Amino acid sequence: MAYKWRPSKTQKRDFAQKMKNDPDYREAYYSRKDQRAKNRRSTSKYEYESAGGYYIPTKAQHDFCAENMHLFVSEVEKLAANTVMHGYSCNEKIHHDDIHIVNEKIRSNSK
Repeated sequence: MAYKWRPSKTQKRDFAQKMKNDPDYREAYYSRKDQRAKNRRSTSKYEYESAGGYYIPTKAQHDFCAENMHLFVSEVEKLAANTVMHGYSCNEKIHHDDIHIVNEKIRSNSK
């Protein structure tokens, strides 16, 4: 197995001190980090728009949305609930993010 460099305790401590005390160093570090991430994403074949996938909602998710529409307060939550109900009714796949919002409401309401 190839050797992988790891910073020593002293190097870690020095880095933490610089990040804490030097705003220019901290800003440069985060800008380099963001640039590396952009470069990786630009050449990646991973589809970020469809991350999480598309699924058909379950009957339990549909029933929860229909019975508890008053729990969905923000526009995003209302849209997610309506999308889940439509997806189940029409047997269509919808984005995972909408299903996730409904599942979070189910979890928070069951406590």
